Amino acid sequence: MQSPLSAEPSHVGDYRLLTRLGAGAMGAVYLARSRGGRAVAVKVVRPELAEDPQFRERFRREARMSAKVGGFWTAAVVDSDPDAAQPWLATEYVPGPTLQQAVAEHGPLPEHTVHGLAAGLAEALQAVHAAELVHRDLKPANVLLGPDGPRVIDFGISRAMTASAMTATGVFFGTPGYFSPEQTFGGEVGPPSDVFSLGAVLMFASTGSGPFGNEHTAAMLYRVVHTEPDLEQVPPGLRPLIAACLAKRPENRPGPAAILDRIGGSVPRGEQWLPAPITKSITEHTARLEQTIRSTSPETWQPPEQQPPEQQPPEQQPPGQRADRPDGAPRTPGSISRAPSRNTAVQAPLPERPLVRKDSPGPVFRTGGRAAALVSAAFVLLIAYGAFSLVQPIHLEGSSRLVFLLGILCLLLSGGLSLLRALRPPLHLQINGDGLRISRLGLYQEVPWEHVSRVGIAGRGAKQAVAVWVVDGTTPPRATWWHRVRPYRGGARMFRIGTTGGWWRRRQEARRLRLALQQYSRGTYDARQL
Repeated sequence: MQSPLSAEPSHVGDYRLLTRLGAGAMGAVYLARSRGGRAVAVKVVRPELAEDPQFRERFRREARMSAKVGGFWTAAVVDSDPDAAQPWLATEYVPGPTLQQAVAEHGPLPEHTVHGLAAGLAEALQAVHAAELVHRDLKPANVLLGPDGPRVIDFGISRAMTASAMTATGVFFGTPGYFSPEQTFGGEVGPPSDVFSLGAVLMFASTGSGPFGNEHTAAMLYRVVHTEPDLEQVPPGLRPLIAACLAKRPENRPGPAAILDRIGGSVPRGEQWLPAPITKSITEHTARLEQTIRSTSPETWQPPEQQPPEQQPPEQQPPGQRADRPDGAPRTPGSISRAPSRNTAVQAPLPERPLVRKDSPGPVFRTGGRAAALVSAAFVLLIAYGAFSLVQPIHLEGSSRLVFLLGILCLLLSGGLSLLRALRPPLHLQINGDGLRISRLGLYQEVPWEHVSRVGIAGRGAKQAVAVWVVDGTTPPRATWWHRVRPYRGGARMFRIGTTGGWWRRRQEARRLRLALQQYSRGTYDARQL
């Protein structure tokens, strides 16, 4: 992380800029903190691009479309302002290095990791293409290695860049060596172009170098169009896939769906998908991130004052603002914010999405013990049946018969309760970058990180549970007929770890829960035994 420069802004929109993460052809990228404490990555466009009305209009359209991109392996767009003095875009922050950084520091990735990387990137491209976007600049620097899988960033915005006035001034946008042949000689660029770039990225991940060398631009562009890539150093298990992606003709390349069919079940699998040194660096990075966020108290920052609506002439107020959202109204999660501006155009509101998305990557925990309950039910009912069969020939009288029947009744009740526990659907807890999501039978409760003031593991042994404390003014988790929530020291116990299985299983799940909360809770995790 780099420190922000003194001449740079301290905040954009509702986000406080904490530190600079890097810079590119479009602008600078910052680690920022939302007013609720969530970490986001904010890209601020360069001033000379902001002066181009054509670029600003394309940025607005691409930001709106990119916010609709779903899927598991893309960094979600959470906010933007195309009408600011310097347009900006905020996305989910992923606590991990870029593929470029990881390979440079730790060397090529093992084959099983590259298979998982290929599956994640193919699924990400499916989501980008489903939103009618083409990435156009898929490269190692635009792939983040998160703790649970890869993330593709900068999708869609590159199209606004390539069509801007910058290309007319002789600026070559993008990364030579990862361009497709049709992109290199200025042909029509579509989804197959992203597949070509995917093949180049996978070769870099598995060998440490691109398919067309690392020489000067002209030599690499010539090889992209006229020569075949040298795949000698690629592991044999990856060679056919990468060769198919790097086909010169777009129609000969497989689509993302075909790539997933070819890979099969080689998908990222939790914390074990990356080599240990990279996982360790992610853990250290997450700890530094939490320290950075905690060192900046939200009380020391106030958003810039904006002119009240009543001080503006009615004809100068943006029609979209008057019709869609009064100034100062709460922003819908996942929507694009628009600061008041004389140049604001009428924009249709984006569809609302859940506060905690089900398809957002993150570990899932579930209650267990169904098999044990089924065995217990069968055993108790078998005893009851056996006892009744043995005693039936004996004609019991009076109190002996009453005691026997009461015993049989107790066995039947016990077996019935065990059978109900076995048939009851499990309770699921999902932890991801959006927050906590509890679900059962299609019903769910969600607690976004913006509402959480503290989260941790409460209790000991079989009574351990995930406990949540919410910020003032937000709704805490509540008990329902399908989900039992118990109050706990001003917070709420919302998921019992003891119900996930036996002693050994419980210890494993408690460890996984602590790791997940540490990675995803945006600085609200309390590591103490609560």
